Amino acid sequence: MEWNDAVFGFIKYVLKAFLIYGVFILIERLRPVEPNQPFRDIVFNLKWYVVYTLFAFLLNAIGIGALVEITRHWLGGPYLTLPEPSNWIETILGIVFYFLIVDFFYYWLHRFQHTNSFLWEQHKFHHSEVSLNVTSTRRVHWLEEPLILAFIVIPMSLLFHIEPIAVGLLAFIEIIWLQFIHLNLRLELGIFTPIIVGPQHHRIHHSFQPEHIDKNFALFFPIWDIVFGSYHRARKGEFPATGLTTGEKYNNLWDATILPFREWFGQRYLGVLKKKLAQKKLLR
Repeated sequence: MEWNDAVFGFIKYVLKAFLIYGVFILIERLRPVEPNQPFRDIVFNLKWYVVYTLFAFLLNAIGIGALVEITRHWLGGPYLTLPEPSNWIETILGIVFYFLIVDFFYYWLHRFQHTNSFLWEQHKFHHSEVSLNVTSTRRVHWLEEPLILAFIVIPMSLLFHIEPIAVGLLAFIEIIWLQFIHLNLRLELGIFTPIIVGPQHHRIHHSFQPEHIDKNFALFFPIWDIVFGSYHRARKGEFPATGLTTGEKYNNLWDATILPFREWFGQRYLGVLKKKLAQKKLLR
């Protein structure tokens, strides 16, 4: 019975996601940056979403989420309890404050994924997207799940106590926002560009143009990019092409699954380590 419930829950979760994707795909058609994106790229992303979600469910099933409670028990916390809002203004301010702090942790995880060569091997699959659109949202390697847990979920759980209903609302907002910023939509936010992240701001991050490399890491608020020197304000009408500087795409389920492991156990990492160990033996 438990397995049946798990399978049914998985299918229900995927179908809900596809429904939301469908709504955003229709919105993209209103004013797309790239009107004729290859349909096969979208289909691959949808297939990968199923694979990614399957791995996420499996990681949850083996108890990876228990690390949150273990860490909280070890280090104490939560240290701050967010007061229950008494009106809609306090609710909005509380949501903004929460995502501002989440974005701080996300910013540094994301920046490390770009500046640390080891983490880049896990992250570059996401940046191999040449047809950026809403389905690109979960075009990330499944190792993203434990990284998010370590860099964002655990720190936030140590800092804040949030009521369960609020947690559900915040999670929903985050999912929708991730999809919004990946839209293939010619949308410029004008005077709000330095205040809130939109599709144009995030497209700059996915660009392979030299002036855009390692820019615009934030997820919700560009303030962290501005403060830490990684901000590129998009010019009017600036919607660059996306992808890796090498042109690699990895639109194959097996290649995407093993990509970071192939790199880590290849000549650049494990091969170099073997050479160093061999040199030390010779010196002895």
